[in-house]
Amino acid sequence: MEEEISSEVRNILGLQLPTDPRWVDLAAISMEDILTDHAYCEQKAATTCISLIQRYSDKTLLVKELAPIVTEE
Repeated sequence: MEEEISSEVRNILGLQLPTDPRWVDLAAISMEDILTDHAYCEQKAATTCISLIQRYSDKTLLVKELAPIVTEE
């Protein structure tokens, strides 16, 4: 069963190789940097969505789909 899950995850993420299990230890060393980078990525996603909403405000479906992303991020 674990092999099936690994294969599924690999396909979803487009991974070419299995993830080295030591990454958790490396990530723990610089958790603050990782969280800061993640927050920056969320801010960038929200800003991009806001820009698209402003530019294409006449596209009702687009605005409807992007608005929750802005709220979440």
